[in-house]
Amino acid sequence: MSIRIRSANEKDVQTLVFLAEEFIPGETDDEKRIEVLKKALANPDYELLVAEIEERLVGFIDQWIIYDFTHGAKLSYIHNLYVSSKHRRKGVASVLLQKVIKNARNMGVAEIHVTTRFDNKLAINLYKKHGLMKEHLQLEKEFK
Repeated sequence: MSIRIRSANEKDVQTLVFLAEEFIPGETDDEKRIEVLKKALANPDYELLVAEIEERLVGFIDQWIIYDFTHGAKLSYIHNLYVSSKHRRKGVASVLLQKVIKNARNMGVAEIHVTTRFDNKLAINLYKKHGLMKEHLQLEKEFK
């Protein structure tokens, strides 16, 4: 099984929206996801990578690059990492994470941040395996 990682493009939008619904069901409608995804793809401080197996899109990871004056540096925030249930435990998430870390380093990023739920032990172990060790609390407020 060969995993191909590449940058997402406009041709991937429908499949990405389908995967996003699998990832976070009912969060919003397809039209809103498409609108936001197209805006993000046009932003030079956003990177969205997709994983393909046998020319089929099976997962994605994205990161935002921000300029933090308090650090005096660029920081990366991995916002989403998702692999379809059929393709989990095959190394897809690791390959995606390795590539985004490499890209962040090549962009001169000083730190990479990622969040996940406290009970998502598989994700926590994956991130730690790839060197993300410091733990902080992130709080959230929804405006719906």
